[in-house]
Amino acid sequence: MDRRVRLFTRARSGFFTGRLRLALGVAVLALIASACADGGDTSDTAATSETAAVATTAAPEPEPEPQPVQTEAGGIVADPTGNTREAIEEAIARDDWAFPVRFIDCDAPGCQGEAVSGVYTPIPKDQITQVWNLCAALPHVADPYWVGTDYALIAEAKRAGVSLTVLEAGGYTEIGTQVDQIDNCVASGADAILLGAVSNEALNAKIEEVVDAGVVVIDLINGVNTDRVAGRALFNYCLMGGNLGGYLASTGESVNAVWFPGPVGVGALEQLMSCFREQAEGSNVKLLGVLYGDTNKDDQLRLVENSFGAYPDMDYIVGSAVTVEAAIGPLEERGLSDEIRSASYYFTPGVYELIKSGDASCASTGHDIIMARIAVDLAIRKLEGVPFIGGYKHIGPDPLVVCGPGAGEAANNLDTFVEATTLPPDGFRPVFSYQP
Repeated sequence: MDRRVRLFTRARSGFFTGRLRLALGVAVLALIASACADGGDTSDTAATSETAAVATTAAPEPEPEPQPVQTEAGGIVADPTGNTREAIEEAIARDDWAFPVRFIDCDAPGCQGEAVSGVYTPIPKDQITQVWNLCAALPHVADPYWVGTDYALIAEAKRAGVSLTVLEAGGYTEIGTQVDQIDNCVASGADAILLGAVSNEALNAKIEEVVDAGVVVIDLINGVNTDRVAGRALFNYCLMGGNLGGYLASTGESVNAVWFPGPVGVGALEQLMSCFREQAEGSNVKLLGVLYGDTNKDDQLRLVENSFGAYPDMDYIVGSAVTVEAAIGPLEERGLSDEIRSASYYFTPGVYELIKSGDASCASTGHDIIMARIAVDLAIRKLEGVPFIGGYKHIGPDPLVVCGPGAGEAANNLDTFVEATTLPPDGFRPVFSYQP
């Protein structure tokens, strides 16, 4: 081990094991087992490829050995010794916030590279040498999910003291609009672009063009296929889908599910559904069909209403948060609220309220607020020339399945969920510019 790493680990160990004690898994109450996505090396530092299973009586998995990783500024130390909700809330509220993540040794979205568990902390503000100009290009803000992303981007720009402009394309069909907006970012003097891409492949040529012009590009949430990006703040979509499949399989109940993933052609969503199928295979979970559409309420409402005729045996709606919210009205109108349940592969404030009330069963969270803040810090790290030791470019928290009373008393783990990792403050409205 590098001597700097050993010294750093000894100096910081009391801080992380005492005050933070941050760990992967965030008290999942046995609802999440790792891991359908991370293959390759199965050493202590690698993600496992065991079948995800959800059972309240399951024996706890053995804790991995700490694998310390150092950065020149901020710092990362692995500490899988356990934590409390209060410790997490304190850690993410600090100016030098911290959160457990996986650092993936792979330069591609959805890759199967070796993963090192650690705790992410950003560059301290006093070590940022200038007011960098960042520009974020998002698919839209019609979905509350992306409103939360906007909140987190602005919050981290404020913490770091950098400028940020946020643009939204208006939907996943608006490839040309997002290309134009990337050009606008460059024309306005952006040092870095945080790209929530509307397509995994259609933007590759434009990304390569702006990188050749000296602009940093960070791959944010959705994933792009080019290897020219400077960093990736991405979820483990396989775990997000696989854990839901594992949960439904573990209930022992007959499930006839229809998937409403969102827009067609998004590679991360295809991976999510594939891992859902893997974890549900051989169980009582049957996937009746898949209905694609943009994640705005009108499109999802139309798809849900069409599904009643197309899939009369459907008893579980699984899909986007917008789908789950849109389904409430039609289910009530048809008197089907007690017969058809729903679960989302991501979180919004609306889905959270439905889970608490029992009107939705569960949702996966990728700790979305943390993810967006990581993207901002990745851009600043690249601009400041402060990379992670080990050259890690692909980083993200492990997802968590959060369930409420609608999933049954044994599965209800709402009391472990730290809202601030995933949801913006109540009443937040999109902000499209910040200047320090």
